[in-house]
Parts: sequence; C-alpha cells; structure tokens
Amino acid sequence: MKRLCFFSLVTLATTHYAAANPVSFKGGYGVMPAYNKDWFDVQLNYSVTNRYAVGASSYYREGRDSTSEFGIGQVNYLVKRWNELDSQANVNASLGFGGRHDSVKGDGVAVYGAVEADYETRRLYSQLSAETLHSDDNVQFSRYRARGGIAPYKAMFDELNAWLVMQVDIMPEMEDSVRVTPMVRLFYTNFVLEAGASIDQGTPFVAGAAHF
Repeated sequence: MKRLCFFSLVTLATTHYAAANPVSFKGGYGVMPAYNKDWFDVQLNYSVTNRYAVGASSYYREGRDSTSEFGIGQVNYLVKRWNELDSQANVNASLGFGGRHDSVKGDGVAVYGAVEADYETRRLYSQLSAETLHSDDNVQFSRYRARGGIAPYKAMFDELNAWLVMQVDIMPEMEDSVRVTPMVRLFYTNFVLEAGASIDQGTPFVAGAAHF
C-alpha cells in the first residue's frame, strides 16, 4: 500500500507533456512509475538529445524464493520513431548497470537490459517488450509483455485519449508467472495513466508516465 501511495504522488506531481517512452525531446525530464503486488518500478530520465536519455531506476521484485531491490543507472536509446498524421510507432532499447540487495543472497552487482516496440493510432494500440535484471549468485528477473487495445472513440492529441487494453505478462521467476490483465489506458497531452486488475487473481496494476 505504501508503494501504491508513493506511485500516486509521483504520478500526480508531474504535469507536463507525457508519453510512455524513455526518450522524449531534447532537455526533457521523464518520470515513469509502475506498481503491481510483487514488483514496483520508478524510472527517472533526462533526454540529452531526442535520441538518447540517461537516468536512474529503482526496481523491486518478489520472487519464488526471495525478494530483491535493484538500483540501476541506465542509458536509453530511441532506435526508431515514425510520426504520421494519425499514428506513431517507436522502438526503444535500454542498458543499465548497478547493484542489488536480495533478502536471501545479500548484496551484489546487477545489469539491466530492455527492448520495447509500440504502435498506436487514434483507434488502435499495441506494444511488445522484454526486459531483464541479472545479478551474481543467480539472482535474476525477466518479463516479456504483449499488449493490444482499441479506443472506444477517436480523439485529437489535445483531448483525452482512451484505450481498452489487454496485457499479457510472462515472468518466469515470479510465483504468478503468467498474468493476463485487462486495463484502461488514458492519455491527455502531458500524461499517461494505466490501471487494471489481472483476470485470475484480481492483482492490481497501475502505471503512468510524464515528461516535462
């Protein structure tokens, strides 16, 4: 509950242009928190150019055998972006290095890697992503995600955009390793908010993004 409250404060405090990508515009700052019952992320980024961003991230994971917290410094790279009148597509990659504390195996070094591709129009939304946290003593967590959604109405960029999204997560090291979550995704000029609950256990999911 404390993490969920912290997520809400971070999300509501960021009130400028937002998109759910780690790289925005040159000189832009980004905040991207995400909350679930057994993992919690907060990413803070600064876009050095419109292709590169540097930042720091905190990751919390509850696995089958232990609980781990990671602190990672990372570099994000916009591999490709397509902007059209009614659609946008992005491919992003991230690499990071830092440390971890595990409830069973103690402290160690850690590396992070991720790749993400998304495509959306005024009516359709899709995303594929994969990310992994690896550290010594065989402490690791990976997540593979697929999303598909549809907007119930068409909206302009400066209006409230909404999508009904189905999300599938595969997380081999977690107790609940496959999670299917229907959610609502909202986007309004400067802000992305996503909220839903998994089908099988009703696990809450909340995520957001803001750039300013």
